[in-house]
Parts: sequence; C-alpha cells; structure tokens
Amino acid sequence: MNYSDTIHILNVDPVIRSSLTSALDKADFHLRLHDDAGRFFETVETDNRGCVIIYVDMPEMIGIELLRDAKARRIELPIIVITAQANVRGAIQVMKEGAFDLLELPVNEAKLLASVQQALTRRIDHRAYRGRTRTTPGRLATLTNRENDVLAGLVEGKLNKVIAHELGISARTVETHRSHIMTKMRVKSVADLVRISLGAPRPDPAARLAAPRPDPAARLGTPAPRPRLETGADAPRR
Repeated sequence: MNYSDTIHILNVDPVIRSSLTSALDKADFHLRLHDDAGRFFETVETDNRGCVIIYVDMPEMIGIELLRDAKARRIELPIIVITAQANVRGAIQVMKEGAFDLLELPVNEAKLLASVQQALTRRIDHRAYRGRTRTTPGRLATLTNRENDVLAGLVEGKLNKVIAHELGISARTVETHRSHIMTKMRVKSVADLVRISLGAPRPDPAARLAAPRPDPAARLGTPAPRPRLETGADAPRR
C-alpha cells in the first residue's frame, strides 16, 4: 500500500467510525480521523492523494454541505458517502453533488474495500474509474420499453404513484416493474440502482416513438418475393 494515499474519515458517528476503521485497518490502508470537517476542507491541498469518507443523514440530508464545500474549493479527492437509509431523492442529490460512491449501512466489508480501492485508483488511472460502469449499458439493454420508462422516473426521484400517473398504469404495476429492473440490473438497493444509472446513457423515448416499425412479414432468412411473370392477357403486346 502506498502510504501517500490516505483515507480521511470525517463527520462519522463514533460507532460507525469504529467499524470502518476496523475493516480498513485490516486491509492495511493508511487512515486519518478528523473531528472538525470544516477545518479539514480548509487545510487540505486540492491535489492531495487519497479519498474521503463522510456520513450524510437522509432524508434530512445533514452533512451534504461537506460535498458542496469540497466542490466549491475544487478539492479533487473522491468522496464516498455513507448513510443509514438511502432514498431515491437523497441518492440522486449526493451523486449530483459529486460523491464518488454511496454506501448504505450496514456496509458490507468487501463492498467498502472495493469502493475505497476504486476511489484511490481513480487518481492514478481514470480508465479504471470508468470501468466501474462499463457493464451498465449491457444490462440496460435487457430492460423493456416500459421498464426504461419506470427507471427514468426513479432516477429523477419520482414517487411510484407519480410515475404511475404519468405512465397511465397502477402504482402496483410500477412496483412490479421496479422489482424486475433491480433484478436485471443486478442491484439490491435503490441507492445502487441510482448510482450506476446516473452515468449511463439513457434511451430517448421520442426517438423510440419516431423509429419505423419493423415489417411483421419480414423475417430473417425469408426469401424475397420473386417478380410476377406477365402471361397471357397481362403480357404486353409486341
């Protein structure tokens, strides 16, 4: 481990901080704990290496000002957000404010270590960072048109009943589509769904509606019709 890559932990409850430090210490990461988050952002160099772990309380979004402060100061350290109970609106907000990742408590140790390692790698190799979502387009391609419509609503932070009203379907049907989406996208939480979907290209519903419909008679391997031969009375006179 390169000890110039430091993991800074701030604005985290002592009990949560203890479990984080225990997992990261075992993996031989270099840690620094900060009691004063404001002072940390005032003194940290913009080009420092490492990453930051903060806690944001949802749905009140207490702690999100740290993301805004880091962005305003142009601090390039990737910031991993931890929260006790993620919701769609909160997840969208923290990702749009520049969070590198969002993890929901209780944090799986393997997932925590993977997120930290990817955050550290991003400073060295941007291709590795982009690789986090390279499988997303393939999974999105498995969604039906209606599932894409529901996903678009979810990523915008809309409630099930709002999505249902806009699509002209029942809230229960939206919930069914949402379950299918999470299965196909291989995620277990809405936070994960939002995280991997925000950076992925979305299909354009207008383009989908404008696209020409395929000819139902056309089938792969079906021979083209032969031209009709003119015979008898239909044949032109010479």
